Amino acid sequence: MNKYYRTLDAILFLVLSYHLVLAPFTKVEESFNIQAIHDILNYGVFPQETVLSNYDHVEFPGVVPRTFIGSLFVAGVTKVFLLFNSLFGIEYFQGTQLELQKLVRAIVGISNVFSLIYLRESLNKVNFRDKKKNNKGVIGFWYTVLLISQYHLLYYSSRTLPNFLALPLVNYSVGKLITGDLSGLTWLAFTGIIFRLEVGVFAGIIAVVSAFFGQSDLIHSFIYLAAGAIIGGLLSAVVDSYFWGRVLIPELDAFVFNVVQGKSVNWGVEPFGAYFKKYLWQLFRPPIILLLTIPGLIGDPTDEGVVTAEKDKKVVPHPARYSLRILFISSVLYILAMSFQPHKEWRFIVYVVPIFTLQAANGLTNVSTKWSASLLNKILLLLMVGTIALSTIISLQIGYISSYNYPGGYALQYTNDYILHHNLTDVSVHIDVPACMTGVTRFGELHNVGVAYNKTEDLTPEQLTQFDLIITHHNKLTEPWKHLQTIDSFIGVNVNTLSKILSDREKLVQLLKTVASEVTIGKANTWLDLLRSTVVTGDYLHVYVNEKETSK
Repeated sequence: MNKYYRTLDAILFLVLSYHLVLAPFTKVEESFNIQAIHDILNYGVFPQETVLSNYDHVEFPGVVPRTFIGSLFVAGVTKVFLLFNSLFGIEYFQGTQLELQKLVRAIVGISNVFSLIYLRESLNKVNFRDKKKNNKGVIGFWYTVLLISQYHLLYYSSRTLPNFLALPLVNYSVGKLITGDLSGLTWLAFTGIIFRLEVGVFAGIIAVVSAFFGQSDLIHSFIYLAAGAIIGGLLSAVVDSYFWGRVLIPELDAFVFNVVQGKSVNWGVEPFGAYFKKYLWQLFRPPIILLLTIPGLIGDPTDEGVVTAEKDKKVVPHPARYSLRILFISSVLYILAMSFQPHKEWRFIVYVVPIFTLQAANGLTNVSTKWSASLLNKILLLLMVGTIALSTIISLQIGYISSYNYPGGYALQYTNDYILHHNLTDVSVHIDVPACMTGVTRFGELHNVGVAYNKTEDLTPEQLTQFDLIITHHNKLTEPWKHLQTIDSFIGVNVNTLSKILSDREKLVQLLKTVASEVTIGKANTWLDLLRSTVVTGDYLHVYVNEKETSK
């Protein structure tokens, strides 16, 4: 089955691109890193005065500091692309830098997809059961198919959330652990102290479970963990202290704020079992992957692995033996541990999604390899494949719907077009909080054309009149404001049109014929219109121009 890997990998990248192209803007959770990458690319990193006087985090530091290490890496790779593109005359610094933002996000997404592929290849190296069969790479085949069927993992893979900047390193670490290389614990601890401290919790749980299965001992595991934490902590202290202008390790500050002081509850509290009762089912819709993890426990891919000791010729367990089972059990225990934290978000447990997917792929392999055993097995496999296909369709549809959740980005785009079309100079634009939270970034601003953007919160109506244009959630402003544009946002889903078509055979056949004919000429207007009919939107943001100021 590994002959299909390249095709499936190409589809993975296509799905990633689909989400990126449909929803190029970002939300507030991604703002620190996307703004930091913008500032690194535009202002450089030396001297320190340049950082402390121009960077976005100085004016908007956030509740807790975040590391610059991930942003530096992404910006560095982006800079290489820019230098290469400049050889061909491709320029990203004219007007807005939205194309540059897409490039940045593409680099993050590609890193995540390659790390997911690395997990598959790591398992293939130690899949001893697979080596005894003529049909190679079955688990890897189903693993990639299951990845394609998911929404959250691929939709967010190109987004600059701290969790998804950490995920490539987490997947790299897990790949090492799958092959029995305990240096994966070092990489997990390194990632945890720099990016997200919960990754360190995950590493500690893996070390304990691994010792329970006899794959390692706690003393050696502790040494691996300590090495990663010390190296990562020192690196973070040096780099982040420079950018923040004070001595700190951001993740330790976040730990004190969220856990010690318990202030994470300010962002909401959910019951102890929310991850198991709610978030896991949201991550895997329909829950085929969750269901398949159960048969995945039957027969670990590496449980027949043995090596022969050279001196005494004894047969001993391979260091990778039971590795997938260890990682899956550790993942469940990790979710259990995270359940003690009152504030819960799905992204806090996203690191276990690839492991759940590998385990489900192992379960699906256990079913598919018995395809010819009975009619019941055939029916069961067909039902599973059908569910995976349904999950893929749902994921693509949710991705399309999600593209309507970024009115701030579209409002800023409209405002910039208005400024350029009317040749306005020395313009000031105020952007309120709802707009900033739904798509506004520095990449989306006009560069080098004399436009000043202001994001000060809680301004009075009198203070707002000093600006030429404003993007706001308010829809009833009077003089001196003239309403220019309304930007809609997602409200809900309407399937009435789709239901009518599906219930009418003639309309369905006609629709399929029309869509097929358009595809042959490279169009998809009918299909896009049908998708649009399922999305309900409503007024969210408004763009106003100050007639008194712009008439001067």
